[in-house]
Formats: sequence, structure tokens, C-alpha cells
Amino acid sequence: MGPLVRFPDALQHAPLGRLVSIAGHVVEQHWGRYLAEHHGLTSAGMRVLMILLRSGDVTHREMAELCFVRPATLTGIVDTLERDGFVVRRRSPEDRRTVQLTLTDKGQEHARAIIDMIHSDRPLTSVDADPAKRAVIREFLTEIITGMSDGDLRRLNRDSESDTESPTGRHPC
Repeated sequence: MGPLVRFPDALQHAPLGRLVSIAGHVVEQHWGRYLAEHHGLTSAGMRVLMILLRSGDVTHREMAELCFVRPATLTGIVDTLERDGFVVRRRSPEDRRTVQLTLTDKGQEHARAIIDMIHSDRPLTSVDADPAKRAVIREFLTEIITGMSDGDLRRLNRDSESDTESPTGRHPC
């Protein structure tokens, strides 16, 4: 077996596409840890809070559609959010079979704190602290997203103008 390659040395020679992929993964992990440690949330839970903050009360079925998951998958996420006091479930007075999801004061407080942190625009590294380099990085990442996106870019533009974008640039759900 050959000598071990130091991780930073391996990154110096990695193709740019691989670096973007690794960076996205590392940022997603960091974001998940931040949400768990500071807000007691998963990324999926944060998505539900952000949608409720933006849209107001939503039915369980509508939320599942907005998050691109099955209603059964959403049930566990909402169970945890309800247990932890972020949301409440209410039966619709018009149709008792319909469950409405409502953001609690605690859920609203945490959602707004997350938005404030996202919009603080603190540099992620010393490189993006330099405005000129930041502009090049932004242009590069925007071109990757628009050039490789299979999704509807109008939705991406609409969502990035709202207060519900995650630091990874992903749609909240």
C-alpha cells in the first residue's frame, strides 16, 4: 500500500466539478448540524417551518406536495415538530378528515431566526470575504445552477427572492 495522501493535497488536484460536489456535501452537513444544535430541527423540519411562515396554515396533503414527499413520509416529520412545540395539527371545521398544520409562536421564532442568520450574508470562508472573489464565485455557481438545472428556473428565481432559501441554495423542500 502506498503512502497516505493528505486530504488538502488531494483536493488541490481534484477536478473542479468534484470540488463543487464535495463543497455542496460539506455545506449541507454543516447546515444540518447548525439546525440540530441551535434550533433542534432537521432540514426537513426547517422546510416545513419555512413553508408555514411563508404560506400560513397548510393542510397536511398540501405540505407533502410542497415538500415533494408522500403524506406518510411527512407524518413523522410533523410528529417531531409537534412534539417539540414548533407546529400544531388542527382538524378543519369544514372537513374533519382534513388536518391543518399551524406554526406556533416557537416555530415562528425559530423560522425567523434562521432567516435572519441566512440573510446576515456572513462570508463562509476568507476567500468569499473579498468582494471581487465573491462576485466571481457567485457568477460561477449561478452558471452551474442555471446550466445544469433540470427544474423550472422561474421557480428557483422566485424562491431565491423569498425569505425561505437555505444556505445551500435549495428550494426549502
